[in-house]
Amino acid sequence: MKEILVVEDEDIIRKGLKILLERVIGGFQVTEAKSGEEGLSLFHQRMPHLIISDIRMGGMDGLTFISRVRQVSAEVPIIILSGHSDFEYARSAIRNSITDYLLKPINRVELSETISKIFKDDEGELIETSKQFKKILQYINDHLSHEITLKHIGDYVYLNPQYVGQLFKSELNQTFTDYITEERLKRAKQLLKGTSLKVYEVAQLSGYKSPKHFMTVFKQEVGITPVQYRKYS
Repeated sequence: MKEILVVEDEDIIRKGLKILLERVIGGFQVTEAKSGEEGLSLFHQRMPHLIISDIRMGGMDGLTFISRVRQVSAEVPIIILSGHSDFEYARSAIRNSITDYLLKPINRVELSETISKIFKDDEGELIETSKQFKKILQYINDHLSHEITLKHIGDYVYLNPQYVGQLFKSELNQTFTDYITEERLKRAKQLLKGTSLKVYEVAQLSGYKSPKHFMTVFKQEVGITPVQYRKYS
């Protein structure tokens, strides 16, 4: 199910869009934001498949919100909502790489057609982003014994590190840190069971510089020490 972030300060319009997208058009899960600031916070927490934003809001306006989003991701589609009197304002938003804009009051047929076109056109890009993510996972697997940061990965695949972090949430529903820990411990378990390497060597090959830290994390996550795992598992 595709997730849509709706950023709109008018409750009636925002809630109406949620009902329209989830119940009338269907196939979408809507996250609501009452302001640009809240929308930006939610955007950083999760990677929506589409953003629908009002262009004029109190506090952070639509243009500022869009420009902040574009600093992180140039890929996520954005539809802006505007009144007839805001047409020139809307044209400014187009220069900020929005995907489309709709005039208020929202026509449900026009909205449905616009969204259908976006996801149809975006299919190729989504496939490409899956390919990029596989490349990221392979990089992690190949460099597990070394330090791995979001910046390392971002530099490798030419993506904003923050965007890379959001990909882990959208693709795997877990954080980058949790994934790295999971993979390091998986490697450690394999080495403990399949080799006679010392615990400190297993720690190093699993990406832990400190054997003590490795043993602490291992017991915390697995429930027993590395030595006990090797002996009893």
